[in-house]
Amino acid sequence: MQKISVLLLFILLNGITAFAQIDRSHPPAAGPAPEIHIGTPDTFTLDNGLKVFVVENHKLPWVTATLILDHPPVREGEKAGYVSMAGQMLRTGTLDMNKQQLDDTIDFLGGNIRTSSSSATAFSLSKNFPALFAIFSDIVLHPSFDTTELEKLRKQTLSSLAQQKDNPNAILSHVTDALTYGKQHPYGEIETEQTVSHINRDDLVQYYQTYWRPNTGYLAFVGDITPQQAREVTQKYLAHWQPAPVPHPIYPFPEQPKQLTVAIVNRPTAVQSNIAFANPIDLKPGDMRNFPAMIMNEILGGGSNSRLFMDLRETHGYTYGAYSSLSNDPYVGIFRASTAVRTEVTDSAISRLLADLQDMRTKPVTEDELTRFRNALSGSFARSLENPSIIAQFAINIERYHMPRDYYQHYLQYLAQVNAEQVQKAAEQFIQPDHAYVIVVGNAKQFADKLKAFGKLEYYSVYADPVTPDTTTQAPQGISATDVINHYLTAIGGKEKLQQVKSFSQVAEGEIQGQQVRLTEWHLQDQHYMQELSLPSSGMVITKITMNKDSIRMQQMGQQVALTPQMKQQIQQNAKWCPELTLLNQADKLTLTTATDENGKQVYAIQYTQPNGTITYQYDPQTGLKLHEIHQVQLNDRTLTSVYDFSDYRQVKGLQLPYEISTSMGPQRVTFHVTQIQINEGLNESDFL
Repeated sequence: MQKISVLLLFILLNGITAFAQIDRSHPPAAGPAPEIHIGTPDTFTLDNGLKVFVVENHKLPWVTATLILDHPPVREGEKAGYVSMAGQMLRTGTLDMNKQQLDDTIDFLGGNIRTSSSSATAFSLSKNFPALFAIFSDIVLHPSFDTTELEKLRKQTLSSLAQQKDNPNAILSHVTDALTYGKQHPYGEIETEQTVSHINRDDLVQYYQTYWRPNTGYLAFVGDITPQQAREVTQKYLAHWQPAPVPHPIYPFPEQPKQLTVAIVNRPTAVQSNIAFANPIDLKPGDMRNFPAMIMNEILGGGSNSRLFMDLRETHGYTYGAYSSLSNDPYVGIFRASTAVRTEVTDSAISRLLADLQDMRTKPVTEDELTRFRNALSGSFARSLENPSIIAQFAINIERYHMPRDYYQHYLQYLAQVNAEQVQKAAEQFIQPDHAYVIVVGNAKQFADKLKAFGKLEYYSVYADPVTPDTTTQAPQGISATDVINHYLTAIGGKEKLQQVKSFSQVAEGEIQGQQVRLTEWHLQDQHYMQELSLPSSGMVITKITMNKDSIRMQQMGQQVALTPQMKQQIQQNAKWCPELTLLNQADKLTLTTATDENGKQVYAIQYTQPNGTITYQYDPQTGLKLHEIHQVQLNDRTLTSVYDFSDYRQVKGLQLPYEISTSMGPQRVTFHVTQIQINEGLNESDFL
């Protein structure tokens, strides 16, 4: 009832999602490190403390200006997300121009301006750059933080967060950061719907007034501009920017677990496990230990020829890829290794990952590995110098992080001097399996017991809050699956009223990857069914399913789609507008348990077994209302899992029906809001021909 079919969802999402191909290229062959010569930018400093760097490059008539503000990370607390929103809001209007006027003027100049919480960039043809820089400066100095634009941004942010709640990669990233850094550290805070709802305009203004100060700024001009021209526009537009002291809070180094700890985020509907190993590191930019650390990470998990990739993918076939990363930072860095594997090999994949990490710590790398990956890094660095912006970035880094003036001039020499002993020492320092987390996002019931061998088990929500383990147990004695179904049918209006429904139709609207879509469906006595997905802006029909007594058809963009028997069976299942009415007669195919759903709520769960898979219906024990459906079906030799969440029940002709239906398959999530429901209003068989 009221849900997009598994088949339609699968075709739709796979039709609009591009999958990146893994780069399987080999690193460059070993060879001597090339000799490099890095130019020195022209520099000057305004009286207000703004440091300016100019890199001339007159090959093309373009100029880019990039402003970077150097301040410590900001702890946001119960309003996590306001720093990021402040950065986005800078671009939505100034005291003199609203967003539309800004957009029109920038477009007229053929330019582009982007902002973030601690940076801003302007780009245009050199002949238009003075005019664009005037607008850029107005954005930097006089943002309006318009409340109407704030509410638009809040709505977009909440929509994005709703998507992330069902995206295992996003969950893994958030929980990894929260556990590694700690939720009291700015790097470990998690933006949620609740924190975003608390943000107001004053928060954005206060952040801007506190941290957007020229005495913490670095401004780089790159392209078709002379130092004199850069000085003139900077002096004209930014010299009156007022400096002020900026807070520099001190955050303690994150507390690490006393032993390897396995942190599980249970996702009962997951068909794979997303895994990360992580620990914090003390490695700052400019530290000479960066060079052996970079080589160590490249050998371990930097690409498709690294140890992790070759072991977990090529040797064991557990995954499509396995990688590691090592990030330096002036406050606290992080080492992490990650992969995504089939649920049934979760423990085996973790075992191999930990073994590869331990080998990196205890065994010297081979001379061949050292040479190949060292030269790969050298070649990558040399190629990066073709971008003039890199020269400016190097100069800013030297100033920001107090590096030696010749740090980048001798970069390749530093790489060439790294030996196997230093690489092993870097692994010992920065990979700490006895004081790290292994984070696993997946179906805990399938692997949790096996993971006890690796260390202490802890369970967390998608927001990294500790939770009790998900337990699935037999239902209380004396309650059957049919009792739960009857409770549900009574809660939504009663079996008698439901059986009087001969025809049912509804219209719902949602958004898929920024595109507004409309889902319309029609049911007639469970033997006739039609579902249509269209674009309300144009009326274009993307996909249409039609079922009558004689045939089942599907069209995609006007073209017939060949349906397998499995696909037709799935459509027939979806045609039942209230499947619980038929489930009452199939008690032998139903299994009742109690479970904890993905929101931590205790529910009754009824599993219905059918030839091409299972459907699990979850109900609120108190209200009787249906909360979720979890479909696992076989289609074209693939197991597809889709989840439907039902909420906002409203009364329609004596029946309680959901007006919000969220649908997810893998990381994709769509929330539909019902705009119209019609019951017993004029449908007939001829509508389904």
